[in-house]
Amino acid sequence: MGKSLSRALSGTAIFAYGFFTVFLYGLIAIAKGTYFKRPTEKDKLDLQLARDRLWDLSRDFDGLSHHILTLPSGFKFHFVSNDIPNTPETINSDKALVIFIHGFPDSWAIWRRIIGNPALQEAVSLVAIDLPGYGGTESLEEYNATNVLEKLTELIITLRTQYGVDSGNESNRKRTIIVAHDWGCVLSMRLAAEAPSLAHRFILSNGPSMKLVESNIHRLLFSANKMLSNAWRAPLHARVPLLRALRTLAPLARQLVLSGYVFAMQLPTPMVYYLLSGGNWSLLKSSHLASYNKDEYTQLDMADSMASTMGPSAAESDTKTTSGEAYPASIRERAFTHVMHMAAYYRDRAATARWDKSIETVTSLHSIASGKRRASSGAGLFDEGPAGALKANTTIFWGKDDIALDPRICLDGMGDYLVQGSQIVLLPRTGHWTPLERESGAAFIKAIEWAAQGEKEDIGTAIVESYPGVQVIFSR
Repeated sequence: MGKSLSRALSGTAIFAYGFFTVFLYGLIAIAKGTYFKRPTEKDKLDLQLARDRLWDLSRDFDGLSHHILTLPSGFKFHFVSNDIPNTPETINSDKALVIFIHGFPDSWAIWRRIIGNPALQEAVSLVAIDLPGYGGTESLEEYNATNVLEKLTELIITLRTQYGVDSGNESNRKRTIIVAHDWGCVLSMRLAAEAPSLAHRFILSNGPSMKLVESNIHRLLFSANKMLSNAWRAPLHARVPLLRALRTLAPLARQLVLSGYVFAMQLPTPMVYYLLSGGNWSLLKSSHLASYNKDEYTQLDMADSMASTMGPSAAESDTKTTSGEAYPASIRERAFTHVMHMAAYYRDRAATARWDKSIETVTSLHSIASGKRRASSGAGLFDEGPAGALKANTTIFWGKDDIALDPRICLDGMGDYLVQGSQIVLLPRTGHWTPLERESGAAFIKAIEWAAQGEKEDIGTAIVESYPGVQVIFSR
């Protein structure tokens, strides 16, 4: 009875706060004048041209070609790359493989300013994917941790083979680097913790480790509770401990405000769809406006951002790659409900639920880990550490002006979760969407080059010229 009552109260609180968030976001959009603003004919044309530019399979984008990869399980992923997978030229080259994983509400295209860099295209093999349910990748029936992480791991293992990282009986013939942001960062942190042999280095930006978040919340609540207990025992001198308790809880309260949309994602389906698409997509458009932070942007930039979220239209769904590959059938089927697939990552607990690895996954990971050169010089698969500790070499980029994540909840104590050879890099003039901002994008490029070339110098030295004032706040 007690557990049932607790679950009922928790569910009621989540619904109430989620409903309040939807209502609040609507009021803000109305006050800003964006909710009732209709797109002009030019807006519609810009969006369609941007979708054609990003999603037409028959056309290259800044030196990147489109590919549809059917995994051994039959699941289809869409990605763009500067090199043709599974060809002798690509397999036999010595270029490192760099895999980019986006977040919400984006697609491969959030990396467009980085992966379009000519020098980087010359130096490494770039692969920017769409997560399941996003962009041009097939949909899942349920986006729980096992479904998402199994498909993502199967993709990375297949890419490693098709780009020549693993060949025959030889593993780790060249370096593999995973670069991720937001939800991609959340998922990649789980890979670094539970499948660290997948990459030589993870470069992760502005996404939380859910185990660290949980630990920080418990720590703050415990400290505040002790202060409140002291106030209760000495009511005449309660002012100081009460103020300290409030200051202690301030980061948690701020994160609760910033994360209101997460609670809104738990509401009934029609309400979530209304949240994400209502008012002519006002919430998503506001997110894209914020993504440029202090950078200047054009209407074409905004069209590209919305096209990144919207994915292929009916026109692009009929296109094919030069090798005759087409988008999965589910792309057409989810044309008007694609935002619900994005929301399902929140609803189905992809970040926090248990990952039940298949026999095939365990076997593949073991084969990679026992190769001639280890994919990570850090801890092994079964080394102990805090729950959720990352067991692969990891570089964390953190935009200091993040409007979605409070660093006192999502970054404090992160060093305890990192192995030898890892760093935390603070970007003092950057916001949440680090792949889009020019300075942080330049820092990403330098960090990727640094990792691909064998990490011969300090990470701060490698990127300081492209991002003056960058701070390495943790190094191990």
